[in-house]
Amino acid sequence: MIYRERLRPHGGAYIALLLIIPAFATVFYKVSPVTGFIVGPVLFVLFAAISWLASPLIALASDRLTVGRASIPVAALGDPVVYRRGDEALEQIRGQLDMRAFVAFRGGVDLIRIPVIDPEDPTPYWLIGSRHADELAAEIRLAQAAQSLQTGPSELS
Repeated sequence: MIYRERLRPHGGAYIALLLIIPAFATVFYKVSPVTGFIVGPVLFVLFAAISWLASPLIALASDRLTVGRASIPVAALGDPVVYRRGDEALEQIRGQLDMRAFVAFRGGVDLIRIPVIDPEDPTPYWLIGSRHADELAAEIRLAQAAQSLQTGPSELS
């Protein structure tokens, strides 16, 4: 494995999730105040654990990029382009997003747009988020270079 990153929710999401505790305390107060103060924290821990464990994994091996359950050979990818969080990333999401594209990102991270050069693949590009976008893009380029050295000229080009 060359690169590995889990796309966990931003810390602010867990802070917002804390609102479950007073919400359930308020709802259950008339029934049983103790129940409300027990159910709220239990649900917070449950929802936080689910969001933590369900976060997609970005994994780059020498010949394959995997994001969550989706996987694609490195040889089928073009040159990755990094878009910084903020206006650059928003433009990719709002203005230029192709509905056929594979997308996997969280808020508050940089985006990487990787063209799919395989003519048999209907997906035009992958748009993925990463907290270490420059590092991931560089590793993809290195894997592509190593792949082309091992296999010679690509059949996809």
